[in-house]
Amino acid sequence: MNTSKRRLALLALAVALSGCDIFQDQTPDFVSFRMTGAAGSVVSIVYSTEFISAVNEVGVTQLQMFASDTVTHTLPIDTIIDVRINRQIYLEALAGPADTVTVDVEVDVDDRRIFDDSGDLFPDVPWQFLYGYNRPVTQVIEVIL
Repeated sequence: MNTSKRRLALLALAVALSGCDIFQDQTPDFVSFRMTGAAGSVVSIVYSTEFISAVNEVGVTQLQMFASDTVTHTLPIDTIIDVRINRQIYLEALAGPADTVTVDVEVDVDDRRIFDDSGDLFPDVPWQFLYGYNRPVTQVIEVIL
């Protein structure tokens, strides 16, 4: 009887856990990046999946890029980036030299929304976003050239 109770308890635990996300693979495959704002606004975006990053002793995330692409977009932007190899992404956005652009930004990793915010892009102040699978990052990002 004791054995049947244990089996029943294990079966109930397995059923309960199967309804959770514990058995789903959370490893990222694709990042969806959307930026909207005033139609016709021009924004430069730096895309990189090839970098190393770490949080230093004062809480600043330092990032060293090995390869990147800089693309000049006319808003809106809606793109998907493959992150299956490096499991990370760095995005940096800059407004044109004489523009301040109000934008809404959404970033999804596979089907999980991880960022949804709005604000202003300024000419000399980059908007930065860093995602690294299973690695700590901070809001303060320093790119080392």
